[in-house]
Amino acid sequence: MSVPTTILVLVLYPLLTSLSPNPVRFQWGFSRGLAPMPPEVQERAEAADRTALLLIYVTLLIVMALLLHGSSISVDTLGLNANNWKSAIALGVLLSFLPVGLVVLLPAEQLRKSPEAHGPLTMWCGLGALGSFSVEFWRALCILALIRLDFSAPIAVLITVLAYQAPQLITNNARAAGAAVFGAVTGFLFVKTGSLLAPLTMSLITAEAYIFLTRHAPSRSVACPFCRARFYPEKVKRTGIFFSCPECLELLEYAPPGEVFGRVWFLLCCYGIPILSYGLGYRDFTSILASTGVAFLVFFNGIGIYKLVMPPKAQQRLSYGDSGLHLTEKAQRRKDDQEP
Repeated sequence: MSVPTTILVLVLYPLLTSLSPNPVRFQWGFSRGLAPMPPEVQERAEAADRTALLLIYVTLLIVMALLLHGSSISVDTLGLNANNWKSAIALGVLLSFLPVGLVVLLPAEQLRKSPEAHGPLTMWCGLGALGSFSVEFWRALCILALIRLDFSAPIAVLITVLAYQAPQLITNNARAAGAAVFGAVTGFLFVKTGSLLAPLTMSLITAEAYIFLTRHAPSRSVACPFCRARFYPEKVKRTGIFFSCPECLELLEYAPPGEVFGRVWFLLCCYGIPILSYGLGYRDFTSILASTGVAFLVFFNGIGIYKLVMPPKAQQRLSYGDSGLHLTEKAQRRKDDQEP
């Protein structure tokens, strides 16, 4: 690709995402300013947002296909082949644990405010799949075009990351940082594997998991084991990992995940992942160390996902040398202390 064509490829995605106005929101803002929208207007605005996303992804995919057809880059070079498809998909699945684990750390209230939490589920799932393919197609073509211009692979990935996260800088710096990290991981994943399947698998799992979590984000409230009062731990006084019940002021902590799940998940991660890596052909010493590190990363992410997806439970703060009083005894003692 020539230099002008490469620049066109780089700026196409940020331009499409930044210059796609919503006519409903534009008309309301022009006439009513910052006044809140009525429910029926809000529904029309959300439908227009989904239509705009569809047009962005379709336009991006069509333009990238036309540019690829007119360039010297082959479809095989772009990674649209079945070479090493097993290892590529396996790497994509493993690395998707990291962004999914970060998503589940978001508060349920924040997830429910996302656009993906409203509207037809099938529409959002289709947009997630289409968006993943079109964006990863664009990212791979950008990296290859820059490498053809004698840029090194890390510099090509960095330039693509800057173009990918640029639209997020307009709205939210935190989202821009997250987009930069995600773009860097998927970019280096494409360079490492030479296949589009690896970043596509990671992007697709992340997108669909995010849609699922926006609609099924569990309530993070817990019940005090002493007075049975329900409350949100993030809204009360905390001391490190401990928090106090707002009713009885008892110091509590989150109960650990189920013992059976913890043992089974530990065996699957710490033994299954190194065995899988060995079976896929990564048998040198560096690969063994890397697979062991990935195994522990997946294990701790899985524990975090389990604790956040399953309804949380609170338990009495336990420490070394605890008196061993049962909950009923301690509750009865508190009741006796309150009697005149």
